[in-house]
Amino acid sequence: MRPILPYACPAIALSLILATPRAVPAQCVTSPKSCTEFVGVGGGAGRLLVYRTRPLTTPNDTVTRALVVVHGAERAARWEFRSALAAAFLAGDVESTLIVVPRFETNDGSNCTDSLSANELNWNCDVARGDWRVGGSALNDSTLSTFDAMDAILLRLADRRIFPNLRSIVVAGHSAGGQFVTLYQTVNRVHDRLGVVTTYVVANASAYAYLDDRRALSVPTSQSGADGRSSFTRFADAQRCPNYAEWPFGLSKRVGYAARLTEAQVKEQAASRPVTYLLSELDLATPSGFFGSCAAMAQGSSRLARGKTFASYMTAFGGAPHQAIVIDGCSHDARCVYTSEDALPVLFRRPE
Repeated sequence: MRPILPYACPAIALSLILATPRAVPAQCVTSPKSCTEFVGVGGGAGRLLVYRTRPLTTPNDTVTRALVVVHGAERAARWEFRSALAAAFLAGDVESTLIVVPRFETNDGSNCTDSLSANELNWNCDVARGDWRVGGSALNDSTLSTFDAMDAILLRLADRRIFPNLRSIVVAGHSAGGQFVTLYQTVNRVHDRLGVVTTYVVANASAYAYLDDRRALSVPTSQSGADGRSSFTRFADAQRCPNYAEWPFGLSKRVGYAARLTEAQVKEQAASRPVTYLLSELDLATPSGFFGSCAAMAQGSSRLARGKTFASYMTAFGGAPHQAIVIDGCSHDARCVYTSEDALPVLFRRPE
């Protein structure tokens, strides 16, 4: 029988961490409210709040790994911070891992009314208008996007004056956070500048940006051909669904940060960067937050189907170093996914 991991009890994990006699000084593993600081974005006054286990401006030679986790549509960064910390404890890598969870607060006068601090960047909450998860611009500074904010975090982590022994960075996200990560890894321009092995983990995203007009009729199987290509075909219903290939479902009509590269450059980056898709075995329902438009439904009828299909597509047509792992027993639950036995080696992988 597989042992049951205590992912549902972060308080237990935290108490055990605090009881460890070898705890590293200045490590923040208690109340999430006390584990925050602001990161400047773009060189101006704009800033982003992050939860983190260690200060991002104090030199620290004990950190060898950074795990950056993007929250879901509810923007509950403090809960994502607790889940990531529980996963680090289970992986036995609390002392050497720096956990960072950005908070993309939104107060746009609609259903999102987060409280903002002075100079805190305010993001769009409506995905139809290009919200934070697709690299949207700040409402109080249109020159900055959420992807610029992630750039600022990664460049801070890669600063050898602060973290001289950092060897790897993992950028992960679940649900809306997973969509953020899959889009960001495709278009960001700092990946090759970091000087640190950087990988991306996409968990149960609702949709993906395809690189051309192919879509799958079904999830590729061992009978679908040696390279899986026979399961994909040119999209035949473009008249009924004219935006199926538009950003964030495809590469056309990209704007802002996502439009800074040519389509050829985006395709090259998407196919060359290491990505792992963590997909819940039971993520088959369509709860609030599931994209049900024709452009999204062209990618599959559930998050599980969409993730498996997109991973196969990237491997078949781009030769991408991508892999999909199905997490047994989990539904649409970030805590269950991040603390699973299959996810821990991906989130806390050892650089080669």
